[in-house]
Amino acid sequence: MSVVVEAQNISKRFFLGERNQRTFFEDIAHRSRHGLKLLVRSKPSGEEKRNAREFWALKDISFKISQGETLAIIGENGAGKSTLLKVLSRITQPTTGSVKVYGRLASLLEVGTGFHPEFSGRDNVFLNGAMLGLSVKEVRGRFDQIIEFSGLEKFIDVPVKNYSSGMYVRLAFSVAAHLNPEIVILDEVLAVGDALFQKKCFDRMEEIINEGHAAILVSHGMSNIRRMSQTCMWLKQGCVEMFGPTHQVASEYERQTAHAVVAQYETQHAAPEPLAHLAGWSIESPVSKNAHVLTAKPGSVTLLFEIDLIVPVPIGKIAVSLADIQGLVLFTRETTFSQSEAGRIMLSLELPSLPLKPGEYIISCTLTDSGHRSAFLRAAPELTILPEKNAAGAVYGGILNLPARMAVKSSDR
Repeated sequence: MSVVVEAQNISKRFFLGERNQRTFFEDIAHRSRHGLKLLVRSKPSGEEKRNAREFWALKDISFKISQGETLAIIGENGAGKSTLLKVLSRITQPTTGSVKVYGRLASLLEVGTGFHPEFSGRDNVFLNGAMLGLSVKEVRGRFDQIIEFSGLEKFIDVPVKNYSSGMYVRLAFSVAAHLNPEIVILDEVLAVGDALFQKKCFDRMEEIINEGHAAILVSHGMSNIRRMSQTCMWLKQGCVEMFGPTHQVASEYERQTAHAVVAQYETQHAAPEPLAHLAGWSIESPVSKNAHVLTAKPGSVTLLFEIDLIVPVPIGKIAVSLADIQGLVLFTRETTFSQSEAGRIMLSLELPSLPLKPGEYIISCTLTDSGHRSAFLRAAPELTILPEKNAAGAVYGGILNLPARMAVKSSDR
């Protein structure tokens, strides 16, 4: 496969603070004075260095995308995802490094990008086609398909300034996806559309990918990332935290994000006087590899917890929860208990089976007493489910790994 996008050591620097505090002419005058000072001084003063506060949105980003490949870019808000897409789309130039794009590129970075608000939807379709280098005849040949996909036949001659954000996205995506670009860039814009249109967009993106085109997309929806991309880049504070196969990168990103969320919850809900501590936990099961690992096959499972009560709990409740790495709670069981003295207690939870697909899962205990004090105890390390060795070619989809048998028989009629 030939390379269609090649980025080498991309870095992007912004200056924070001063520029937005002056008018345009004041900014020009300041730059002129600064230039004259540089002519008579070899180095700027320490004060000027402090005033020029640098912010590096991107630092040494390098990657390649081949024809027919889809790259997903993930990361928290402010990680540099949108800045990278703007550099790739040539909306802004990198401070250092270079980007090479081989082929026609269509980008949809935000609602209304590339649309003139006073023009009608029809005019903007032809305008975007011209921006992509297509002739009027080529755009006209795809026009009906674009409008049908967007579902905006009644509003196509209305100025787009009167469109809702959803209508903007419908038309913008239809244009980007039907003008035959070699590379498509999307930045979290599909979240604006309704569920039916989102499905149409995903189906269309899969068609584009199957046709051999390349795509770069940014999304916070991990299900969309896993469905539509083969390669994933995780950005953190402008740097590449991890790059590789999508399932590996997305899983690690979800794991670390879940840990951060749980840690923040523990900090926010920490009592001045702790109610309890988790001394340890383990698994007893015929399908257990060790104290914290199971194999994805049927078998009874008992979860054991050693909890140190800091104070007596005459009347209390204790709950055990199981959640996936994304924080989705899969199971919760609660019971009451009473301890007249502080000390260690043993909690056991027996399950006939734990039908989960391979991956990592978060187990936690929550204790409360009659005085409304509580303790959130997260089990560490996490529960790990391994694939079954003898299940060659097994496909684990969805959330559960329920035992089942499938058979196909001919039907004589």
